[in-house]
Amino acid sequence: MILPSAPSPALSILSQNIRMDTGTTRPGEPDHWGQRAPVLVDLLRTADPDVVGALEVLPSQLPVLEDALASTHLRLGFGREGGGRDEHNLLFLRRERFELLGWDQFWLSEQPELMGSVGWDGHCPRIAVWARVQDRDTGRELLIAVTHLDHAGPLARMNGAALVARRLLEAADGAPVILMGDFNADSGASPAWEVLREAGFEDARQNAAQIHGEDIGTFPDYGEPTTDGPRIDWIMTRGVAADAYAAHSHDVDGIQASDHAGVMAQLRAL
Repeated sequence: MILPSAPSPALSILSQNIRMDTGTTRPGEPDHWGQRAPVLVDLLRTADPDVVGALEVLPSQLPVLEDALASTHLRLGFGREGGGRDEHNLLFLRRERFELLGWDQFWLSEQPELMGSVGWDGHCPRIAVWARVQDRDTGRELLIAVTHLDHAGPLARMNGAALVARRLLEAADGAPVILMGDFNADSGASPAWEVLREAGFEDARQNAAQIHGEDIGTFPDYGEPTTDGPRIDWIMTRGVAADAYAAHSHDVDGIQASDHAGVMAQLRAL
């Protein structure tokens, strides 16, 4: 289910892998972007989260996200090949809620500043985007980030998670941290998850005071979501309490927004 709006001082967070537009599908196929796009817009407008982390966004898909969010949210992030090229990990931050203090994008590789670099046994470039903000409702500073770990290389996932943890904690300098994204690994049962836990991050799903709706896996792949499916999309926190959590595979008239369920949480900095 879609979480209701979070009463201040809680923040509403949505992490959504939107599934790239392959350009090879036809109308009527579950993966066809032309039919999925309006469903994604419906999700974004219905959920109306303070923060959106969007993954697998190709340049051709940006106008859809901008149409849904540009009037209310600031967009941060660029393509993993540099500029507007290839997939984006994007942060959308509600302008009325946050003052932007600084932000950065880096690559999950041995050369984090090198655009397009591929790390370890990874299949393709992977990136992380972070923003340090001041919450106007509370006056607190916090760091918010989105990432997408490699789907093929186990070493790239583990080392990528370690790099993300290290750089985010450096940038946060003691401020609370929210990290979301597609980790291509099971929460609670993978080296990447363990790396983040050892760095002091907690899983919002595990620590939420309440789970809304069915506790479904996050990769139904256009099938019926199930409670025993893999949970590869996470919201991880450090110095943040989770009031509520939900995973939701949004559909309108049987058409799903993505092959991934969206992951939502209501969070409060401690």
